[in-house]
Amino acid sequence: MEEALTALLADVAGGERYWVRAPQGTAAPYVVLNGITGNRDYNSQGPSGYVESRVQIDCYGETYGSAKTTARAVRSALSGVRSGALLGVFIDSERDFPAADAEEVNRMFRVSIDIIVHHQET
Repeated sequence: MEEALTALLADVAGGERYWVRAPQGTAAPYVVLNGITGNRDYNSQGPSGYVESRVQIDCYGETYGSAKTTARAVRSALSGVRSGALLGVFIDSERDFPAADAEEVNRMFRVSIDIIVHHQET
């Protein structure tokens, strides 16, 4: 699933997309993806191979407009996708935040999107 989502976001934010955290010094705009849950399905024979995962996608920008534009591009690239092991990608929620950093003042903006991904175990 991670590889498929990464490939689908190749044209978003100039291809700057990372899992868990962006490298220090990465210039905005960029996208950071985090797996939140992965609920696996079982039947009487054991694992069915079906998984429903929640992924949080944080879109960072130096301005609110830049972060929002990146979020719109993410939605456009992912909403309703069905391809290969991805059985369906659905936008669940979207939130606007300052890009908080506990150790220093951060002037970046962040739009957070939660998606639900129905997929086959890989």
